[in-house]
Amino acid sequence: MLIEVTKRSVMLAEGVREWIERRLQFALGRFSSRIRRVSVIFRDVNGNRGGCDKQCRLRIVLIPSGEVVIEDIDPSVITVVANVAERAARSVSRALERRRDVCDVPERVIFSGPRRCRSDVPFERPNVFLRER
Repeated sequence: MLIEVTKRSVMLAEGVREWIERRLQFALGRFSSRIRRVSVIFRDVNGNRGGCDKQCRLRIVLIPSGEVVIEDIDPSVITVVANVAERAARSVSRALERRRDVCDVPERVIFSGPRRCRSDVPFERPNVFLRER
């Protein structure tokens, strides 16, 4: 599972990037064999106008296909990552459960009656070339 952290006009304190990766690894670790990539994008919603709203967009690409996208806004980067990680674990679990329900449709079984052992049936080789009319 590859985790990419991108920041757009947001300053992250030293060590926060490693904490974000550990937090996401903890939340999504049990699905690591089913996740190809996790992209985390931080953005300041208000930009230069002021305010302290940070938006976190989490995009999880699943194996073999499909993706889960989660967004949240909060003044604190730590809080927004904790919220997104918790929601991501639930969403990925639900997505994989739905996929399992669709794939686990029981196959149709045709019952043809009891089979005989080879020892019960006398050995006869049908002659395909000589047919009786």
